[in-house]
Amino acid sequence: MPPYFGRIDFRPEREEKELPIYIGLASVLDKEENDFLVYDWRAPIASMYYDFPPGPANYDTVQGNISGEITLKRQYMIRNGELKGMFDTGLTIGDHLLQSVLGGNQANTKMKSIVATIQREQNQIIRNERSKVLVVQGVAGSGKTSAALQRVAYLLYRYRETLTSEQIVLFSPNPLFNSYVATVLPELGEDNMQQMTFYQYLHLQLNDSFQLETPPFEQMEYYLQEKGDNYTARVEAMHYKASLSYKHVIDDYLAQLASNGLVFRNITFRGQIIIPKKAIEQYFYRTESNLSIPERLEKVANWLLHQLKKVEKYEREKDWVLEESELLEKEDYVDVHHTLQEENRFTEDTFDDYEREEALLRKRVVASKLRPLRLKIRKLAFVDPLKTFRKLFQPSFQVKENISLPSHWEEICRLTDNHLKKKFLTWEDAPAYIYFEKSLLGFNAQRTIQHLFIDEAQDYTPFQFALLKKMFPVSRMTLLGDINQAIYAHALENETLLSEKLEEKHERIVLTKSYRSTEPIVSFTKAFMPNGDLIEPSKERGGIFLF
Repeated sequence: MPPYFGRIDFRPEREEKELPIYIGLASVLDKEENDFLVYDWRAPIASMYYDFPPGPANYDTVQGNISGEITLKRQYMIRNGELKGMFDTGLTIGDHLLQSVLGGNQANTKMKSIVATIQREQNQIIRNERSKVLVVQGVAGSGKTSAALQRVAYLLYRYRETLTSEQIVLFSPNPLFNSYVATVLPELGEDNMQQMTFYQYLHLQLNDSFQLETPPFEQMEYYLQEKGDNYTARVEAMHYKASLSYKHVIDDYLAQLASNGLVFRNITFRGQIIIPKKAIEQYFYRTESNLSIPERLEKVANWLLHQLKKVEKYEREKDWVLEESELLEKEDYVDVHHTLQEENRFTEDTFDDYEREEALLRKRVVASKLRPLRLKIRKLAFVDPLKTFRKLFQPSFQVKENISLPSHWEEICRLTDNHLKKKFLTWEDAPAYIYFEKSLLGFNAQRTIQHLFIDEAQDYTPFQFALLKKMFPVSRMTLLGDINQAIYAHALENETLLSEKLEEKHERIVLTKSYRSTEPIVSFTKAFMPNGDLIEPSKERGGIFLF
């Protein structure tokens, strides 16, 4: 690792002395640990290296903004302890250094850190701290993913007292990508954040209760074949179920369920119904209607647990309990014996020990048999989300007139219900079902996650984004992608997360320069792309091949 890669000479206002500021991957102090020999690239003072050419400059500190003048800006190429080259430069990092750093990685299958070559617009992404949602629209090869990884490193440095890598999640486009970027943060001295694909995340939410359509590839293959049963309805469903209009349908249904229609399951024990679902339904709809559905279900759960205590007392007297007690482990008998000894410690009256022992054994047997049932009740398993969700697609359900529906809605409903009956979720149905189920049972929001990064965000639907906002309610989000690279069905007719019409309040940064190919290649290929005239090729004749 080179000791440094850049230098600026900075003269603060009203001072005559220039400060030489060397910038590297990590800070280096002198022997007395009083002065910095090299500043970490993430330090506030180092931001001037990326944001300003020689001339007036400033940077923010805890004490406020400090202004002055950069009198020198220099870049170094150091390899194995030897100075290979250096040159003075202006605002952008010179193409010679950029090509040297990136071109040397052509045969490497791992992404490398780009801190020595960060451009000004990338630095705006890395150091952004004010935006709840940061949208980065970048053309292919513009360095948006690399900048995002440096952003993670910056945040871990900037908030090192309150933020850890475990509180950051990256949604990557595929498992191979996770391996590709695995070395970047360790190279910068930081632990890797959590990484997963959206498909993996959906699987975690569904457990093994459903068969989930393979990541959108199956959906895309179906779409491109332009044939198959119910093709027109399925394609229309792909578009509609990606939209917030569909979310409005589900939200309206959830509002109706607060008054009637929620489907419950019977509580059974040893093959017998001990609390019928009708009784559970009646109790639920007697609870306070001003509470949310999950809050009301918690009240139902407490009531059911109380009812279970009555059942437990009743079951203890049955013959099956004595039979089961004979199958208890030796440890259970020893434990009961010790309990009796504790009870009789201060008395000599022990003639009823046999009856007390039998009573304790009966109590232990019934409690053990009812334990799984109690656990299910605490998990709200007495609710049937699937059957409740399926009612949304029955002919008897009426959607409000002010909510828009697709032209093939009835056929979409039949198709969806057939899939749900088989516990099969298409790619477009999975987010909607999870959103519905968690709206009933509680979102169990992941409030420990402070930052969420979504790469290839153009592939995410507005509905998927709405689900993620509910699952990560306190997270700041960084969305990275390129509208021109959208390939899935929903993006052809619906707004994507990178659209200017994104409902969420956000800040947008656009990267237009591509460093991946030579100028002739970029100039040729952009003619075939929508808004291709906005793409700027790198001016370096040799081309730069990574980002």
